[in-house]
Amino acid sequence: MVIGLLVVANLAVLAVLWTLRTADTTLRETATQVEEVVAELTPVPEREEPVTFLVIGSDSREGLDDLQHFANVGGQRADVIMLVQVLPRSGKVQILSIPRDLYVDIEGRGRNRINAAYAYGGAPLMVKTVKQVVGVPIHHYVEVDFVGFQAIVDELGGVVVDFPFPARDVQSGLDVPAGRQVLDGQQALALARSRSYQELRDGTWVAVDASDIGRTRRQQQLVFAILSRLKRPSTITGVGNLLETFARYLTIDSTLADRGVLELAFQMRDLSPADIEAATLPVVGRTIDGRSVVVPREPAFSEVVEAFRNGTTLAVPVEGPTRLVVLNGNGVAGAAARWRDVLQQAGFEVVRIGDADSSDFAETLVIVRPGEIPRGESVVEALGFGTVSAGTVEASVDAVVIVGEDAVRQASTG
Repeated sequence: MVIGLLVVANLAVLAVLWTLRTADTTLRETATQVEEVVAELTPVPEREEPVTFLVIGSDSREGLDDLQHFANVGGQRADVIMLVQVLPRSGKVQILSIPRDLYVDIEGRGRNRINAAYAYGGAPLMVKTVKQVVGVPIHHYVEVDFVGFQAIVDELGGVVVDFPFPARDVQSGLDVPAGRQVLDGQQALALARSRSYQELRDGTWVAVDASDIGRTRRQQQLVFAILSRLKRPSTITGVGNLLETFARYLTIDSTLADRGVLELAFQMRDLSPADIEAATLPVVGRTIDGRSVVVPREPAFSEVVEAFRNGTTLAVPVEGPTRLVVLNGNGVAGAAARWRDVLQQAGFEVVRIGDADSSDFAETLVIVRPGEIPRGESVVEALGFGTVSAGTVEASVDAVVIVGEDAVRQASTG
């Protein structure tokens, strides 16, 4: 009996080792690798230490349907720029989005928008420029283009996104009704690229977060949606299968597969949206040499950078109570006003109530900006029901509460 258990145990260990080796080999052989970026990367730290990835979404249009709503621009730039810091000891992840229009010094090229560094010098110059701006070590480089992003979303069977109102962007091609929607790869890409985002409110299309900063928030929202869509593997083999599925859409630095990335991914397999903190570098708009750019908004810019370096909370302190919009999503007269009163008694500030575009919300939704899940959870706690979703929230408030049918049941039993 003892011998049998030892044999089984040894076979299990061998299976894990084989999976690790096979998955890393698959990543190495399937993903596109860039050797020249390695010289700009910081050597990977010891096990359990924070690992930082520079994640780039390039605006390459090769392979996209000609009917999609994207301008035909020359060259290739970094459309999405994110630093993703994995903190194995705490099981947390921090995402720091860098606005692509941030005006910076680019070595050998003078001052320009930061996304131009990719067009000038590819991955190496992009890494060097981000390190100079943020001052953090970058251990790995990951890139996905438009086609890859679209394909990854389709591989997942789409991603779930909550919209409090019908939304559109005639420039990117986004066009969705209100409510919980499953976006395919094309619509998810349209949301990720939206800079002219609008919501239909009381019969009028209103611009909401229609800026480069708004776009970075929507990109973070999609990161949360993709994470929520992933089936969490219970075994290291399952993680390996996920890596194999996505590897063909990625461009990575040539050291990534050699560091046992599968083991790191397995360590973080229980990651949930609540374990992710997301922020965008605080900036303000300027016109410099006739170009519309953004520059650091101090002291908040430096405070967020310092927090990211130290792995501490990225949130900029906000004074005053959480500001809410409460919408009736169940069709019962007076529902929004009833729960407005409850929330105000709990210390929240309700700036507006109204009707959601749909009255078919089965469950109450509290929509907050990506990275502010705890803020939404405090609203759910005060209500005693509902779920939190990362989404688009107008600048004048902190969260949108859509009161669903569960509120009716709560009221009848309360």
